Amino acid sequence: MLICELSKIKRQKFIQLSLLGAFLFPIPLTILMAKDRMSFDQLFRGNVIFGELLLLPCILGVIISILFFMERDHDTLKNLVTIPVSKTKMILAKLMLMTLLSVLYSVAALGATVVGGLIIGGVEGILYRLGISIVLGVLISIAVFPVVIVIVHFNKSYIFSIIVSFIYAVAGLIITMIFSANPASVNPVASVMPVPVIMKWYLSLFPREEALTYIDPYLITTPACFGLLAVYALVSVSLTVVIYRRKEV
Repeated sequence: MLICELSKIKRQKFIQLSLLGAFLFPIPLTILMAKDRMSFDQLFRGNVIFGELLLLPCILGVIISILFFMERDHDTLKNLVTIPVSKTKMILAKLMLMTLLSVLYSVAALGATVVGGLIIGGVEGILYRLGISIVLGVLISIAVFPVVIVIVHFNKSYIFSIIVSFIYAVAGLIITMIFSANPASVNPVASVMPVPVIMKWYLSLFPREEALTYIDPYLITTPACFGLLAVYALVSVSLTVVIYRRKEV
């Protein structure tokens, strides 16, 4: 099923452009940070915040729309069902592909960040950051699963999916930024929303500047982050399966 989904999107130019965007996005960040003489850690963090926590959910929202709407637009879902192909397996294959593309985007963004790091003065801990980037790709994909529920339920146009994905990504980033500025005021919300949870976990993995030490009490451990995202994944996948199976062919 996963191989079939891969074959469907191999001609989709948007997928290729999204990976290209992963390489291009760190360029302006590198220019800005080079002017301010910031470190490679800060460049990597900036790319995680704006390139992955903001941009990647928008891209994944469009990708999952393509994956779910292709059968609808080409009227091929009824043929798949008569084979028969389980709708549950179809959903799992699409979500697995979305997660794979998310990981590829995250790794591609790391590659561009390393190039930027060499420009601003040097890089360090590449293998460690590679592991973190792979995990971030998986976690951010899971964080987008609630958007999948909305897209599948309403079954609207690509424009609708883009708007939903954009609002979701911006809301998550705003809450994350508020958390960074004043964690006490948004901690109850940031404790349950996927994107802020990912950010609180990510910040615990690297040394922080003295100006950010006040957020230390609000950071979460790896088991807590993975456990909460696992709940999101289980609930989101279950609801998506229920909604998709009830859709008329």
